[in-house]
Amino acid sequence: MAESADVVIIGGGIMGASLAFHLTRRGVRDVLILEKRTVASGASGKTGALLRQHYTNVPEATLAHLSLQTFRHWDDVVGGNCGFLGCGLIATVATGPGYEANVDLMRRNIIMQQRVGIKTELVTADRLRELQPFGNFDDLTVAAYEAESGVVDSIAATQSMARAAIRGGARILEGTEALRIMQDGERVAGVETSAGKVEARVVVCAAGAWSAPLLQSLGIQAPIEAIRVQVAVLNRPLSMPTNGHMAYVDTAANIFCRPWGPNRTLVGIGGGEFHDKVDPDHYSESNDPAFPPLVQQYLSRRMPPMRAATYLYGHAGLYDMTPDAHPILDRAPGLDGLYLMLGFSGAGFKKGPAVGQCMAELITDGRASTVDLTPFRFSRFLDDSWQQPWSDTEYSLSSDFGHHF
Repeated sequence: MAESADVVIIGGGIMGASLAFHLTRRGVRDVLILEKRTVASGASGKTGALLRQHYTNVPEATLAHLSLQTFRHWDDVVGGNCGFLGCGLIATVATGPGYEANVDLMRRNIIMQQRVGIKTELVTADRLRELQPFGNFDDLTVAAYEAESGVVDSIAATQSMARAAIRGGARILEGTEALRIMQDGERVAGVETSAGKVEARVVVCAAGAWSAPLLQSLGIQAPIEAIRVQVAVLNRPLSMPTNGHMAYVDTAANIFCRPWGPNRTLVGIGGGEFHDKVDPDHYSESNDPAFPPLVQQYLSRRMPPMRAATYLYGHAGLYDMTPDAHPILDRAPGLDGLYLMLGFSGAGFKKGPAVGQCMAELITDGRASTVDLTPFRFSRFLDDSWQQPWSDTEYSLSSDFGHHF
């Protein structure tokens, strides 16, 4: 156990690994990550890792777009392999009766995203049928198509980022649990761990669903709920094309799905059903018996041939949900040297590389220059400002998708 470090990061997911990597690139060598299990054993290891860039606000669209460039050019930027698959991505919202306004909102959002630099276009239902001939798009008027987007192997990406941080001088202690964040007056003093104490002038809490109890002992009430979310992997029938399908973030059908190896599809329900508040230390990591047939039913509405798919296996992971489904990226209130990097609400992995860069800037320079992190401030939960929309182009969703566009 190291007795001290310049920066201690609690959490060995994509956020912690990305921050360590970017800190070392900025000359901060004495960085220590504490991970109570193994790197990418929490939410980062169980995510679908769909690289959706479709957002209705500029900050998150920019973070997703910048991160995609890293994923697409991983070996040049980070080194190694993140398992990037450029399968393309389709994002939908309801556009039928009662939701007609979403058509113009999507058009406006795509114009904003194109200004950010995202390669995206508004496509009609007929164009979707050309792109995915096996699909049923009768319920849609338009959708967003991101030709350069895709998916990655979340464990490969997180562990590769962690190894890059180690090459830069960082250290990672797996199997070492953070028990308490120490303070000296109004300043952070380090972390008490299962292997001893580590002194540090900077501590970053990036522990996802496990963050709230750590912060509560300091009197910081982080508005985080641990939500259990399931996914299933299906064996596609021969009636599906051999080259598979694109990734979908399909709020209209209340599903998200992606290719998951040869002839396999990973699929989950967007929100509502099977999204349960749990204790992050005591929850079932397996599928409930009722989940596979229901998720297959949802998927087959969009892809009718998948009615003949067979269930292979599945798992459950955790979202660290905030009340507005946007993350907290900020200094902690009332304690110098403590930073918060949490509350990604099921939509964090795709933004990991750029979030790590911005947080490294905040720590070393006092402000993030790549993307202004002000909208992600902690203080929005101390008043009613978190209830305000982040843009005037937010959609009306037909399903409780769990996190916002």
